Amino acid sequence: MLSRRSVAGRGVASAALPSAGPCLPPRTLARPARPLLPLRHAAAPSLPSAARPRPLCVATRAATTNPAFTMGRLDEAVAESGYGGGRGGEVMTADGAVQKTALLLAVAMATACATWAQILSGNAAAALGAAKMAGIVALGSSLVTMFKPQASMFTGLLFSASQGVAMAGMSLFLEMRYPGLVLNALMLTVGTAASLLAAYQTRIIKVTDRFRDGVIMVTGGYMITMLFTFVLSLCGVRLPGLLSAGPIGIGVGLVAAGLAAANLLLDFDMIRSAARQRLPKWFEWYGAFSLMLTLVWMYTTIVRLLTMFAGGRDD
Repeated sequence: MLSRRSVAGRGVASAALPSAGPCLPPRTLARPARPLLPLRHAAAPSLPSAARPRPLCVATRAATTNPAFTMGRLDEAVAESGYGGGRGGEVMTADGAVQKTALLLAVAMATACATWAQILSGNAAAALGAAKMAGIVALGSSLVTMFKPQASMFTGLLFSASQGVAMAGMSLFLEMRYPGLVLNALMLTVGTAASLLAAYQTRIIKVTDRFRDGVIMVTGGYMITMLFTFVLSLCGVRLPGLLSAGPIGIGVGLVAAGLAAANLLLDFDMIRSAARQRLPKWFEWYGAFSLMLTLVWMYTTIVRLLTMFAGGRDD
């Protein structure tokens, strides 16, 4: 073992020699220091998760069943506009998306009331014909919105206006058959949506990964079942009790209404996630459009459920 004098005689400073304690193995003293990496190989500093851009499909397509997020060219539109508002610098907010949703709802209600007024004033044939055409316009405008999201401000307004006209004809027909049904359906839809939004904002209801996975799985199973039932109906085969006003049909209607409400929570969470990613300002309109799709689904399921409770059949 070398002494301190011999080490110092070899040109090594004695102060640089660490003292070997009982818990330090001798081989630790002889371990060479790790060489520093060249500057060109140094790792770049990592950005915070809120500022690190990532493809929107990572956050949306795996976390919701809304076709507004799972179809179309949303990822390409976000990439073209850029994160952080792009060149314009304006970014979306969750409150802005909620305000845009309220505006789209007001437009849909206004066109629906105007359609009702035309039907009740004696222009039933013209109004019902317009309602059928409005359904086609609503479908077309929704597809345009999905494949051209930057124009969602205009196409979203067109979708809401035409959807209000289209649903007014169906609603008035059911209202004449079951008085009071449409008003109850509207109150249940708006009340449920407002309650869910308040519960989500106050963190009473939290969208966890387990909740999200469960909703997506059950919604996928429900959609596959409905598609299979529709294909069988085209072939002349009807599943007894599944779409009738019996206990099974009412149970399926309750499941559909619950799934619509749960998917509304997923949409709220997706809009908040988009705001955290600092997506462009136009995404407020696109988020409002996505909420309108879910609200239309919720309204139709509630109408169908109330029709079953009233003793009708969903043929």
